[in-house]
Amino acid sequence: MHHELENIVVGLDVGTAKICVVVGKHIFGTVEIIGVGQCLSSGLQKGFVIDIERTASAIRKAVDEAELMSGCAISNSVVGIADRFIHAQNTSGMITLTSHEVLAGDVQRVIESAQSIALHDDRKILHTILQEFIVDTHHRIEHPVGIRGTRLEARVHLITAGTASINNIVKACKKAALEATEIVLQPLASAEAVLMPEEREMGVVMIDIGCGTTDVALFTSGTLRHTAVIPVAGSHLTGDLAVGLHITLSEAERLKCLYGCCQKEIHNETSSVEVFASNGIKSSIITEKSIRMILQARVTELFAIVAKELELSGFKNDLVAGVVITGGSSLLPGIDRLAEQVLDMPVRLGKPLNMEGLAENFCKPQYSTGIGLVLKAATAGVTPVARPTSLFEAAKLQFTRLREYF
Repeated sequence: MHHELENIVVGLDVGTAKICVVVGKHIFGTVEIIGVGQCLSSGLQKGFVIDIERTASAIRKAVDEAELMSGCAISNSVVGIADRFIHAQNTSGMITLTSHEVLAGDVQRVIESAQSIALHDDRKILHTILQEFIVDTHHRIEHPVGIRGTRLEARVHLITAGTASINNIVKACKKAALEATEIVLQPLASAEAVLMPEEREMGVVMIDIGCGTTDVALFTSGTLRHTAVIPVAGSHLTGDLAVGLHITLSEAERLKCLYGCCQKEIHNETSSVEVFASNGIKSSIITEKSIRMILQARVTELFAIVAKELELSGFKNDLVAGVVITGGSSLLPGIDRLAEQVLDMPVRLGKPLNMEGLAENFCKPQYSTGIGLVLKAATAGVTPVARPTSLFEAAKLQFTRLREYF
């Protein structure tokens, strides 16, 4: 295999509204985006797979599109997960040092001690994020091996997921002829793409507002302190418009995209908008103000929920760098200013940083998770995928896979 092919990495964002596959090339510490594939999804609800077949079909279509754009035959991927069954907590473990010096085996033992929490059979540890080691009374130690002392403590952020959630995603990938080499919590991936190291050190919270869920990741002193998956997001904005205006979901989505905003200064509140009923006949005339009021109420509620999460974390007062908002629903005009008002912190819109390749087209908030998963794959050393030697071979490979799938 050619040397450069050993650095091809793939991320799969299994979203409620769409499936997104991102292909990257990892070269000299940077990642170049060389392909993206997307497909609308209807097999998930609030991040949870409710239809294996439809999810697998959408994954396969997104993979096919990414293969054509990148020229790579994709066989495996790092896959994102985020649903209401995610749970996270800060915990610690402690051991006595028998040799009065930290050995490599001691590090493993203390981490296992920190992981020793009671778990139901339907739950599984997804991530153990190390926050710090403590030797006796010395805190914030990153590499404790060789340090003399009598006691070693590890503080970690433990993230667990529902076994069914993981199994359903893995099964859908398998039916789409794709191996899930690693499952990654989506807010961790998004944070990898949009946050700067200085922000993590100063204290920052990233809010990824998707279609089915809003994902939260809070960092202070350079490490992860709190994560949460909130089952309120863009689809709820659409649903509120549909109920409030007595229209279909498709018409509500159209109005949200064309006229949606969270601040009255952005659009003319008195201008009229035609609203169509399900049969395509004009049903009524409304003002843009009525659309804005509905959206603003739901977004305000969402940020109020986030504010409670920040209070529960215990780190709200440590967020010197404020808030970074990303995800497809973060594109709603005025959402950053509304977040500033509700959360009482500085807010910026986040998009993938320092990317090369197809950056102009895909370094946007809606691709933060997919690109972040590629970055995770690059650091995890995921098994490479192969590159077809010709367009004919690529087309032949896709035909073979489609025949196997159907």
